[in-house]
Amino acid sequence: MCGGERKMTDANEQSFSAGPANDGVASRYSKSLRQRLPAPIWRLRPSLQPVRVVKTIKTQIIPKIVLALRKAPSPVEVESAERNIAGPVEQFAALALGHEDGAAFAHIEVLLAQGMSVESIFLDVLAPAARHLGTLWESDAADFASVTLGVSRLQRIMRRLGENFFDEGNRGGGESVLLTIIPGEQHSFGLSMVAEFFRRAGWNLCTGPFSTHQELTSLVHNHWFDVVGFSVSSDRRLDELKKGIDDIRRNSRNRSVGVLLGGPMVIARPGLVAAMGADMMSTDATSAPQQARSLVEQMKSRD
Repeated sequence: MCGGERKMTDANEQSFSAGPANDGVASRYSKSLRQRLPAPIWRLRPSLQPVRVVKTIKTQIIPKIVLALRKAPSPVEVESAERNIAGPVEQFAALALGHEDGAAFAHIEVLLAQGMSVESIFLDVLAPAARHLGTLWESDAADFASVTLGVSRLQRIMRRLGENFFDEGNRGGGESVLLTIIPGEQHSFGLSMVAEFFRRAGWNLCTGPFSTHQELTSLVHNHWFDVVGFSVSSDRRLDELKKGIDDIRRNSRNRSVGVLLGGPMVIARPGLVAAMGADMMSTDATSAPQQARSLVEQMKSRD
């Protein structure tokens, strides 16, 4: 849940209505709804029912892990593959996949001691390593359990570095952003990294992923967001994305909400922004917060 134990402010809990007969009321409400939250909000999501969680673990997660472990390569095969690795990204990814749980972070500590910035570690080490792990999975060079373990280690490293990264940033203007992937997509590491840049820039932040579009739509209906951002990693669910964006615009508490798209598929096909009914694309994590602020100003000027 966003904010841990922190509750949403009263401003965010007020009902929102819009229509020709209520323009004056909507104007007064929008000012109160747009008040700056006292602190960033983190991962605000409706709580999952315990029965649903248990069912998902039993029917989806555990069978995949068991199957992957049956296909896991022997230590000799792993060591042979590691000897053939040449590039620094591949070497670091091998550490994330290795038997020593702290080896990858120890490597990061060496880079920090050598003067590498946290931002460079995010962009030039963690992100390429995550992409490489995805390539290993897609090519069947690494199994489900190994890649899941490796990505979880990268995420832990990113969280450990996150506080220092946040201290290097600024508090921003208090705008609120919801970042997520299309419900059903699996690749969320890039989204997590983009979220760290928004956090550093002082945004009030909530992140997915969400299990259904209804869950996402309910959230934007009940709480104010200036921008909703989607990371799009493939073209498998574009119809769902377009429907989700239409639902967000129709049901959002903020009737001028901006929709931002990013991710590998959008970078490869910029025309998707217009085709999906979004407002703007972002090509990299470093510029995304500033682009989102520009989008907020654009949406205000349309009112």
